[in-house]
Amino acid sequence: MAGLEKILAQRTWLVPEFTVWGLSGFGERDFLIVEQLGSTKTVLFGSFDIGGVGQNVSFDQLIDHRGNPLPAAITSPLVLARAKGPASPFVVGRENSAGFKIARPSDTTSPLQTDLLVVELGD
Repeated sequence: MAGLEKILAQRTWLVPEFTVWGLSGFGERDFLIVEQLGSTKTVLFGSFDIGGVGQNVSFDQLIDHRGNPLPAAITSPLVLARAKGPASPFVVGRENSAGFKIARPSDTTSPLQTDLLVVELGD
């Protein structure tokens, strides 16, 4: 591949029959706790999801339709989930170079099957 063609190329992967079990919540919330035992004060900071169990997916966990694993890092990825029934899974938040978070609607009672199209948009 010539230099310019390689720079302008966009890689795409089709991942068939991906199971989405995660549920979307109300979002992630931060918390701060100050604890005092005797004269010692301790400050704890953390975050948690309210109402949902997120499904974090790393690109290197996925296998495309040809049986090839996806790379561990993808530059500026875009993930599209194709609904295979009445309920549509969706990407939660923004994708990053290592993976993404996906969920199914909270009114569904069981995991969903979907096809994922992963596109590397590049720089």
